[in-house]
Amino acid sequence: MPAGFLGTRGDLLMDAVVVAIVLTPFLFFWAVRLARSGRYTQHRNLQTGLLGVLLLAVILFEVDVRVSGGTEAFLAGSPYLGTALLTWLLRIHVAIAVATFGLWLAIVVQAWRARMDLHPQAFSAVHRRRGYWVFAGVVFTAVSGVWLYWIGFVA
Repeated sequence: MPAGFLGTRGDLLMDAVVVAIVLTPFLFFWAVRLARSGRYTQHRNLQTGLLGVLLLAVILFEVDVRVSGGTEAFLAGSPYLGTALLTWLLRIHVAIAVATFGLWLAIVVQAWRARMDLHPQAFSAVHRRRGYWVFAGVVFTAVSGVWLYWIGFVA
């Protein structure tokens, strides 16, 4: 993989993934604003598109890590490799990210099935409450992802 564009040890795909996770909470918030202003179809499309793009980014990232020789080889230049901090942070990041993605996917599927863009009151309280949990998970994933990027490719 070619060198990244952020000027760190990260490769091109790693840099693209970190930019994507930094942008995600802002795009998610924008999608919420769309729903609050009654633009339910745009909200649905942005949430669905964002979820799809992130799924593709994670798949490509995982392929990149595997092709590079695994996590240890991928993070070989980090002074934090093998430390409890990196291990703990990576495990928590992945656990929260997977749980968030699963809940987000469930919400999107439920919204599509219920045609919430046409009937926004159907399941709206549950949808909103679960959406807050997903937003919290997205923010945590972004913050922990940037922290991982920093200790993995900058420090």
